[in-house]
Amino acid sequence: MPALRLAPGRLRNAIAAGAGAVALLWGVQARPSARLDALFATGAHLTGLLAGYGVLVLLLLMARVPAVEHGVGADRLARWHALGGRYVLGLIGAHALLALCGYAVHTRTDLVTATGDLLAYRAIAAATAGTGLFVAVGVTSARAVRRRLRHETWRAVHLGALLAAALGFVHQLAGPDLAGGLLTRWLWSMAHGTVAVLLVWYRLVVPVRAALRHDLRVAEVRDEGPGVVSVLVRGRGVALLRAEPGQFFRWRFLRRGLWATALPFSLSAPVRDDTLRITVKALGDHTRRIRRLRPGVRVLASGPFGALTAHRRTRRKVLLLAGGVGITRCAPSSRPCPAVPAT
Repeated sequence: MPALRLAPGRLRNAIAAGAGAVALLWGVQARPSARLDALFATGAHLTGLLAGYGVLVLLLLMARVPAVEHGVGADRLARWHALGGRYVLGLIGAHALLALCGYAVHTRTDLVTATGDLLAYRAIAAATAGTGLFVAVGVTSARAVRRRLRHETWRAVHLGALLAAALGFVHQLAGPDLAGGLLTRWLWSMAHGTVAVLLVWYRLVVPVRAALRHDLRVAEVRDEGPGVVSVLVRGRGVALLRAEPGQFFRWRFLRRGLWATALPFSLSAPVRDDTLRITVKALGDHTRRIRRLRPGVRVLASGPFGALTAHRRTRRKVLLLAGGVGITRCAPSSRPCPAVPAT
């Protein structure tokens, strides 16, 4: 049975339709007024709702839902996530500024006094803490900063986005953004609950269940060249994973120094005899430790992911040109270069 694949265009349309529904929700609640504080407040409500929706979209894009990953592709999802993050940070900043200005005009105080007054409210304090976490995620995602960070540090900061999303949700439930009634709050809560379930299911439950079902363990570590090793992982019923050429898994090796991080590595050979093979070049602390793996180490493998498969072709004859660490398999050694399977 072929895997379900969601086309990129359909996902874009669904995201746009969701944004339109949020804007409609704001329009139903908006009360026309020419007062300056009311105009600021109305703008704050719209940007706040759109920011909350944007956070849900960002989390959904990274939830590793198979239909989305297989149809859109992990590389495109990552680009959309990065671009969407900039928009969300802009909306959060606009929401905070508009709300602050509206409160200052309404109370006839300066911005500094208004800031102190607003932080006395727990919901505002929670939102401020969440904003700080989102800003930290955005700063560490900047290319110039990320190059200088260890992957483990970058990932730990990114996990803070989950707490930031929770704080933002609490802020919205306690504030006027969802003042439209019980149905509005229920729909908003259901949307957050659905994304939370997808995150827990596909990023935690599914990998653990697959590990128990297939009992994946390191079978062998082969030297392929300077700083390059192939890791053979063997298990039960590996063919049921339906991994295809062009796809990758996110691998977590359960041994000291490696278990805390899952990194994506493509398959460097077809699946045979319940064995998966990846080829890794030492580029950092994590990849250098992979060389020291020993047979029997348990493996959590999430996937397969990736949209660059035979399903992408539109004609019978296709020429594939590949680049990457797998090419080091063709370096002069005692083993012959494996044949590249035609698609």
